[in-house]
Amino acid sequence: MQTKGTRRLITGGVALVATLFILPTPLFEVFSGTAEGLSLVLFVLGVVLLVGGLFLVITGLMNRSRDLRTPRSYDTRQGTTSDEDRPVDGHSMPTAGRQGQIGGGL
Repeated sequence: MQTKGTRRLITGGVALVATLFILPTPLFEVFSGTAEGLSLVLFVLGVVLLVGGLFLVITGLMNRSRDLRTPRSYDTRQGTTSDEDRPVDGHSMPTAGRQGQIGGGL
């Protein structure tokens, strides 16, 4: 399960990669003064993708670091399997109900 910060990082990264393909040519045309209608639309789209991607990456990094600073306890953990599916640990201390079985049958 991905956290909210991870999803934002992935989405922001995709937006930044899309910016690399969309923005360079319209950026050159806008600053050289030869831009036409489609170039202006692509320039605006590229700038929006750039700003949005940077915003998502920054907020994603902040959310992920917040998750790392949060202390974990047994109650707040996110288990990958249910407790019933976990194997029995033969080296753990016996529970109160099994104290008669420590030495085996008499």
